[in-house]
Amino acid sequence: MKAQKALIAFLSSLALATTLTACGGDDSTASTDDQSLVETVDEKPQASGGFDTPVTTPDKVTYTLTSPASFTPGKFASGMLPGYKNERFDLTVVNNSGKVLDLATLIVKGSTSSGECVDIFDGDNQMEGAPTTPLASGATAKFSWGLSCNGKSGDDLSVLLTNGVDSLIEVTGKIA
Repeated sequence: MKAQKALIAFLSSLALATTLTACGGDDSTASTDDQSLVETVDEKPQASGGFDTPVTTPDKVTYTLTSPASFTPGKFASGMLPGYKNERFDLTVVNNSGKVLDLATLIVKGSTSSGECVDIFDGDNQMEGAPTTPLASGATAKFSWGLSCNGKSGDDLSVLLTNGVDSLIEVTGKIA
């Protein structure tokens, strides 16, 4: 009887140890970076131009970015980096595509020869991101955007608008 209980205890312990060992798994798969769910953005823009000039994509959506202007962020703004220039511009979107346009997916990427810019969100200066309400065909939306960029006045500035999948337009000019 004692031998039978000892055998049952041993087999139970062995089963438990085997089960717990399987929980840890193999670390080799944890270190691989699986990007299968991440979409890559086509970096070549559909259209390009300069600030203060309407730029139209093949699907007849027109984007106009005003020339960047330096500004002082409000008390509760976020995204500014020390030593970077804080730039703002207005963005006007005219949707003549014949279908509803989702501006909430709009991504604004700025860069200078010194590196990437970062977004500034500043409710005091009406820079709160793209509108979340879809833009009807034939309608126009206007909103402001802020970027914190490494560089100085007169340095080249490139702004790329994407929708997460396609690069829509690229606008180039100078930091204010």
